[in-house]
Amino acid sequence: MQPRPPDVSIIIPCRNHAAEVAHCLQSLHAQEFDGVVEIIVVDAGRDDAVLAAAGPFPSVRVVRSGAPLLPGQARNLGASSARGGTLCFVDADCIAEPGWLAAAMSALGDGARMVGGPVLHGDPWHPIATIDNLMQFSDLAPGRPAGPAELLPSCNLSMSRADFRSLGGYPPVYLAAGEDVLFCRQAAAHWKESLRFVPAMRVRHFGRRTLRSLWIHQDSFGYARARFGLQVTATHRRLGRAAMLVPLVGLRRIGYIVVRALQWHPTSLFPLVLGLPILVVGMTAWCRGFHRGCTLPSPQSQLESPGSTG
Repeated sequence: MQPRPPDVSIIIPCRNHAAEVAHCLQSLHAQEFDGVVEIIVVDAGRDDAVLAAAGPFPSVRVVRSGAPLLPGQARNLGASSARGGTLCFVDADCIAEPGWLAAAMSALGDGARMVGGPVLHGDPWHPIATIDNLMQFSDLAPGRPAGPAELLPSCNLSMSRADFRSLGGYPPVYLAAGEDVLFCRQAAAHWKESLRFVPAMRVRHFGRRTLRSLWIHQDSFGYARARFGLQVTATHRRLGRAAMLVPLVGLRRIGYIVVRALQWHPTSLFPLVLGLPILVVGMTAWCRGFHRGCTLPSPQSQLESPGSTG
């Protein structure tokens, strides 16, 4: 008798997060769901430690590539081998809270085309990790009400496999940032008002824990924002070209984070104030990347350059 095909494929891109992916897999195996679920870990760096971490979970498939992969590439590879009618994406450095999968499936069953939910602090007592999360996920606070969304990060996202394929998967950008914003922009163009924020679809993200990793990550985010024109106005770009004025863009971004905290997660203001020096470091890195992206000639394409391996 042929085994029943999976209803859901959960795809986890993993590169240098072997220890973290073990915790992620534990959280996924604890999900309560009546259907059949397959879990695909995409070993984006050909790391034997990832194989070892997946070993205790016989139902997990590990997919490896011939070369290192950027996040969007890894998700596309996982999706290409998925058999489930629904795709759920979560990152290796996240854990899914109870009810995560059921909430995603319920929202898709109600007519949403793409869904995501809150990204909470995995390590709320670590000052750098907390600021890392606040800088990235201010729009995905636990107090945000259900409703339409413009942007949903790939660390917590679900949609049908047919819809994913109709969009062509994640765009092959040449940076390790920005692909999810471009993907959501493309989805919104096809299905306006059908991207939904689902409060019960909660994951916890374990952010960067060193100033160096925070700096590198935020610099890359700022650069991607400018190069790909991700929510960048003409005024932002003019300010970004001037080294003396680009901090104004950073100040506006800090203001946005504070407003979102007041609106949806007031208790996060306390760690935000305590971590202000770390926030300044992260925002300085972001402004540095944004300035660099604004001053370079506009790329002919946002797509991956020929020969890039990630």
